[in-house]
Amino acid sequence: MHTSKVLKSSDFQYWRLDLDKPVKVEFNAFCPNYHELDRVGVVSPQLEDGLLYTGYALLALTTAFYDVLRSRLTDFFDYPQHFAFIDVNREGVYTRSGRLPLDKQAMGAPWGGLDVWPDSNWITTPGDVMGVMKKVFDFQINRLFWPQDFKPSQHEVSLPAYVRDMLRARLKAVYYYRSTSPTLEIRVTQPVEDIVQKSITRVPKVEGTTLDQIQPNRATPSTEDNFAYVERYQQVNVTDFLEDRGRWS
Repeated sequence: MHTSKVLKSSDFQYWRLDLDKPVKVEFNAFCPNYHELDRVGVVSPQLEDGLLYTGYALLALTTAFYDVLRSRLTDFFDYPQHFAFIDVNREGVYTRSGRLPLDKQAMGAPWGGLDVWPDSNWITTPGDVMGVMKKVFDFQINRLFWPQDFKPSQHEVSLPAYVRDMLRARLKAVYYYRSTSPTLEIRVTQPVEDIVQKSITRVPKVEGTTLDQIQPNRATPSTEDNFAYVERYQQVNVTDFLEDRGRWS
């Protein structure tokens, strides 16, 4: 639980971007109806994707989880119910360096640095959208981070309509990352960025691949001195997400 010893809620700021100008808001605007038992899923078709584009959000939610536990004024040993969904097939784990034949520990070590742990929270998935959607359903995810450009092909197999209906009932929020139309922004302090950077350095790389090659221009400087790193998301309606990304029978 190393992040509980390093981070605090004041390391994060939340901003609405879909108004006339950016407006600072509270955590609840980013994560409405938060509960410490929320099951958070990050869909990461390439191993690095979720680390590069959702690290701050994961750490914000992790800090909120530990804030609840700390408020009880008793000793605790627990981790949030956060899950990484990663494309793996017989040829290996899909990364920006190509398919790599990684064991589970090597695949999950970068995620463990963000308190996505234990190894049962590193979920292998098929490479198709509906295969991933079925995994999200199986693990009863409540909050979902999804790359905006990850869309189903016309040839993908449909899932039963009851899967769509139960996902609609279970999902509290869906966030597109790498969005072209972000509505939310998280600004963080240097300690948050340091933890994310340390996790990124754990990503396995083929010989000759540099760290800069797997994380081009990841963090955008903000205008506020103590919050120099930024991630942006588009929060989307759950029903719209299921209809846009799903194929149902």
